[in-house]
Amino acid sequence: MPITLYLTGRASLVPQRLTRAEARDWLANAAVWFEGLGDAVLDARVVRDPEEKPVLLVVLHPASPPVEVRLGGNGRVRLSALTSPAGPGYHVHLCDRVRQFAADFDLTWDDSATNDPTGYFTSNDRPGCERQFLRWLAGVCGAAVDHRSDTPTYVGLTPARGFTGPGPVLTPLGPRARDWLGAVATDPARGRDFFAWWAPAADAEFYRNRALTRLWCDFPWRPPLTEDEGELTDQVANDLATAYKLDPAGELPWREWLEVLAAIENDSDGHTITPSDPSLTEAVTQRAWEADPADPVIGYRRFPVRVSLCGGWSIEVPGDFAREWDDERTWTGWNATRTVWFHAVGFTKKDGTRPTSEETVGMGRRSLPDGEPVPGIDRDGLQGEAVFGEAEEDGRRVWRLSGVTAAEGQLVVCHAYTGGPDDRDWAVRTWHSLRHGN
Repeated sequence: MPITLYLTGRASLVPQRLTRAEARDWLANAAVWFEGLGDAVLDARVVRDPEEKPVLLVVLHPASPPVEVRLGGNGRVRLSALTSPAGPGYHVHLCDRVRQFAADFDLTWDDSATNDPTGYFTSNDRPGCERQFLRWLAGVCGAAVDHRSDTPTYVGLTPARGFTGPGPVLTPLGPRARDWLGAVATDPARGRDFFAWWAPAADAEFYRNRALTRLWCDFPWRPPLTEDEGELTDQVANDLATAYKLDPAGELPWREWLEVLAAIENDSDGHTITPSDPSLTEAVTQRAWEADPADPVIGYRRFPVRVSLCGGWSIEVPGDFAREWDDERTWTGWNATRTVWFHAVGFTKKDGTRPTSEETVGMGRRSLPDGEPVPGIDRDGLQGEAVFGEAEEDGRRVWRLSGVTAAEGQLVVCHAYTGGPDDRDWAVRTWHSLRHGN
């Protein structure tokens, strides 16, 4: 089982019963408090859950999902945090911070309702906490030893990430050989370097590993296309610069750092705010030239990724794609030259039954524009038809694959836009990569 910290407490409130808006205001103040902890906190914001209730999400490390903080109308506070992917340093740091949070917000944690698999929250036993993390990792590795498939084994990463390479075992700090699983299962101490946040101190290792996690899992290896990507790029650049400042002789990903600086330099849309530092760029450039060119480069997003969509659908797209959903449940992925557009529609017959995939694709066929027919889809219960040709989008000429793909009772419209006819094969492969499963 993953290591998850669950805390329940009670806040002293006036009035004694809060409206949803008042609970949201309290959580917003808590977000400001967490942001005031410094750059150990990457983000803190109040959002709405599927039931429209406010929840505070605090991101402290990219290897773990956000900490969730909720406040009930009666003053009951609940905190949950999955800490096992990041490491015992994260767990210890978080426990210490939420004790401070309770003191500053007149909040009392209920020890009898505390669930901490490591015991650290009540014992302050850091070595015991570290042993528990190693035992967790050994168990995960042992369970995965015999896993064999055409997809990588994920350890500390969710399959929803959709990474396809470059190794058989993928972790937040890079790929591992398959025999690494057995070695850690047998001797848990050999898994210490799996954890990006081992010691609670914000030292050079902390900043380096946080940057490495973002470089492996999140960075798209191009200039940013959105504000969120600009913030990510700034954070990676700042973490690497801080690690270098704290330990100038330490080993850093010099070639990849140079790519980050190039992304900032070529950010023509102004999504980044990191100032130019010629002396730092010169130092990074020199170290990058000294790096062994035979060493593999960092970055899962240099490879295609399989993106989970809705209704059980997924598609494989270039790893450097930016991605977004709009309010009409339409997904768009894009980079500087290519775009993929996806929208799903459900169908039901008049008698309440779902049409077959053949019947459904027949309905969708009527919406296809003129164009050159391309090889269709007929596999795994899916049926699809598509055409490729020139089109006009937003006042400019593009080349577009327009496709409809059907499963039983479901139809998806998927367009792939390119800059020219030479990308036809890529557009067809991308459309053909659609999959559907429960």
